[in-house]
Amino acid sequence: MILICRHGQTEWNLESRKQGWLDSELTELGKSQAKAIQFGLKTFCREKKFRVICSPLGRVRSTAKIALADARYVTEITYDDRLKEHGFGAWEGLNSEEIEVRFPGMQEKRERDCWNFQLPEGESFALLENRLTSFLNDIDKSEDILLFCHEMVSKTLRKILLNLSRQQTLVLTHDQFSFFVINNKQMHQYNCNPIF
Repeated sequence: MILICRHGQTEWNLESRKQGWLDSELTELGKSQAKAIQFGLKTFCREKKFRVICSPLGRVRSTAKIALADARYVTEITYDDRLKEHGFGAWEGLNSEEIEVRFPGMQEKRERDCWNFQLPEGESFALLENRLTSFLNDIDKSEDILLFCHEMVSKTLRKILLNLSRQQTLVLTHDQFSFFVINNKQMHQYNCNPIF
């Protein structure tokens, strides 16, 4: 069984800035989302034991620290660079308007084939998929795994685990008040009650 959690809302999420491998702090709402995930995981994971693997980026570490506080269902917590967000390269820290000024027409070009378009100094979604396929091939399938990661990583993990097409993958979402459970090629989304 694999559970997939996304980090809470960040300052750059609010500003619509590309984060990629850079970071910004969780907002108060982001911290509340992590607390809601904490409650949802405690309820779901009661009698189970999970190995936790996290992206090493700060927003994920902050979310996991809150969500896993006093968790008795965790056997181990590790970090894996392959769970980092899709690398936006030279676009990181920029919003759409700033990207257009610095890289005229490139966003439109990317829209025509966003799966294979490699960003300047960054990744394509295809490269992200290769990275995550390697990660999934390396994990111990006999263990229950709890992942803390990012939106595009969550989408791409679900693509691989559920054999989804690129088009199906690109329209997926991952609400920050929820986590996904994938078991035997079946997926369920668990919505967590907001805690304010």
